[in-house]
Amino acid sequence: MTDSRRVLVVYTGGTLGMQLTDRGWEPGADLPGWLDELVAADFPGLRWDLVSLDPLIDSSNAGPRDWQRIIDAVREHEHSHDAFVVLHGTDTMGFCAAALHFALGSMGKPVVLTGAQRSFVVDDSDAPSNVRGALRCSLDPRFSSVAIWFDGTLMAGHHATKISSEDDHAFDSVNIAPLAVLTDEAQLVFTEEAAAAPVARLNERPKPYRDVDLVVLTLHPGLRAERLAAQLTPPPQAVVLRAYGTGNAPDNDPALLEALSAASAAGSVVVVTTQCPHGAVHLGQYAVSQGLLATGAVSGGDLTTDALVAWLTFLVCQDLSPAQIRDVVREAISEGQRRRAPD
Repeated sequence: MTDSRRVLVVYTGGTLGMQLTDRGWEPGADLPGWLDELVAADFPGLRWDLVSLDPLIDSSNAGPRDWQRIIDAVREHEHSHDAFVVLHGTDTMGFCAAALHFALGSMGKPVVLTGAQRSFVVDDSDAPSNVRGALRCSLDPRFSSVAIWFDGTLMAGHHATKISSEDDHAFDSVNIAPLAVLTDEAQLVFTEEAAAAPVARLNERPKPYRDVDLVVLTLHPGLRAERLAAQLTPPPQAVVLRAYGTGNAPDNDPALLEALSAASAAGSVVVVTTQCPHGAVHLGQYAVSQGLLATGAVSGGDLTTDALVAWLTFLVCQDLSPAQIRDVVREAISEGQRRRAPD
């Protein structure tokens, strides 16, 4: 296979390129040599380059500043390369893919993240098939956005999340159909493109990611109001609240809702998602969610926790006020719901 396009592979670390040490699996295997052999065998004539983060990271250690390192690597080669493949650990790949979606979505070039459940140094590794698929997708003219390729499935970067710590099918496309699938006959079939999820319309060169004060809170039966209040003290810049069902929260404990109201009043942007693996938040649909709506919390629609963490981090990093962030979220979620409504 030959192709006139030029691909940049950004290697960040992760299980795919790890070797076994006396401390356990750590980055350090000869990924450049392995990748060179794979590309030569499966994509002869392909023009490609490799950039490795220094130091390499286990994705469990990855954060907003590491997302920015990847973005900087892509932007540095934006005009010299046509497509990008990011080799990333699976633990936080969903967060990173969403972060790249919000920061690079306006670039108009394919960015495909992939990784592996087992290092390429073991015989039954899923690394070769995942890397081949990611490269193939990055070269396909039908695709030009940010996505995760894993186990024969291409998933929008802002709707993919890890669902298994062991299975080869480690990721699922949540609330929208996969962008493409690999058939048993090795044909890459693109599906009807699902409606795009919220993208902040700010500018093509957003301010970089940095660490922000964001907390993810999960409601559970018996949660004490004072415990919730303690987690909101001092008020964080943003809160992803994992509520029940379509955005429900107990309304028989005024102190719990008061803690959320106080945080919102103090400048925390509270965005509600659901604990359910699939489905969207509809604040106010049930009477029991009216109290949560009254606290100033806003709906996160059908975005996953991964995507909301990345999106709120992105918005905070643009130095928007809490009111501006709430408006951006409300507008984008409403627009997404309108696009997906049946004709």
